[in-house]
Amino acid sequence: MPQYDDHCVEMLLREDNPRRPGRAGTFIFGQEFKGQDYFERTPILTEIMPITGNYMMMSGFPSEVRRRIYTMRDGHQGGPYPKYNMQADKLMIFSGSDPDRLDDLGAHVEFHLGEGEDESVFHFDSPRAVFVPKGVRHGPVYITQFRRNLTMFTVFTKPSKEAAQIVQAWDYEGDDDKIHEVIGDDMSEYQKFFAENPK
Repeated sequence: MPQYDDHCVEMLLREDNPRRPGRAGTFIFGQEFKGQDYFERTPILTEIMPITGNYMMMSGFPSEVRRRIYTMRDGHQGGPYPKYNMQADKLMIFSGSDPDRLDDLGAHVEFHLGEGEDESVFHFDSPRAVFVPKGVRHGPVYITQFRRNLTMFTVFTKPSKEAAQIVQAWDYEGDDDKIHEVIGDDMSEYQKFFAENPK
């Protein structure tokens, strides 16, 4: 067998049920889930997330939704809180989809990196890459003024989230005004996704 025959890898498609508002599933390359076929020698974990509308991540809960911790596949505990990757750096890339206007992201992004006096807040409407050093809190991320599909890529310098040793900022309080700016006043789709453990 040629040396590189196993280097073309089918990515895992994680489709949320119910679907996350503003996001169409996630393609994953890495060692994220038990039982997943993966390229065993990979040193990285990559997630590819098509964004299909206003979207937020790591934003905390709005006041109308009960704060909780989710136990997901393989015992992973998570929730919509800012994160710390204690053992991995992370690169987050935002790319548009208009071939005639490659400098137009198709939406507005507000990205929070760090905390307290060290917090930086980035606002951008054109493609960007945000480098998240290990141990630094990142999130929330708000995507608003959506006009066309865009893609968010994340690359961890470890092959799984378990190896990255992700720590949740469980005490983070969501910003109701900002959350409603993203999703409006109709909480029904948000409630469907966050009312129970996502599948």
